[in-house]
Amino acid sequence: MAEKNYMETGRLEAFYDAIIAIIVTVLVLELPQPATASLASLWAIKTSYFAYLISFLVCVNLWQYHHMIYQHVEKIDVKVIWLNIILMFVFSLIPYLTIFSANHLNSLLTQSLYGLDFIINIVLFLMAIYLTKINPESEYLKDVMNLKNAVYIPLLIFIAGLVAAFLGYPVTISICCLITIVRSVIVSLKY
Repeated sequence: MAEKNYMETGRLEAFYDAIIAIIVTVLVLELPQPATASLASLWAIKTSYFAYLISFLVCVNLWQYHHMIYQHVEKIDVKVIWLNIILMFVFSLIPYLTIFSANHLNSLLTQSLYGLDFIINIVLFLMAIYLTKINPESEYLKDVMNLKNAVYIPLLIFIAGLVAAFLGYPVTISICCLITIVRSVIVSLKY
């Protein structure tokens, strides 16, 4: 059997950083300009700012999580690269879904699609599981793998948002995404 071909993480991290920088730039460029220079005009596009805030927090939270994990990873392989490619694919949809959601705040379809950023958490978790297998000496990765904090609680929050959305309040999906992100940031502060 051939020996597994491991790589260092530097190039992947640099590529990832570049993708996130581009996504954040596109996000801010997609913000609509107010019709006039007045508070009323700013208020008229508040849903765009709300969607931007959530998307920006998703971006920086993902960058922070990725950075924290890869500080404790010595080697990666092709599977890790492909998990990152899947992650970046889903992640690259955020600017589009942000505008779609802001323009149709009370649409169940758009809010459900916007809530798909939860898939990012699942891919990150799968990647962390795999990274723990190929970097078994990392105690940090083992700590991060706490199922309750990584998957169960965010999933319950997201399901609550979906239920409320189907009961007639689609915007609750965005609110639950925001709660999940803020919660994730708070949890990450202990690491």
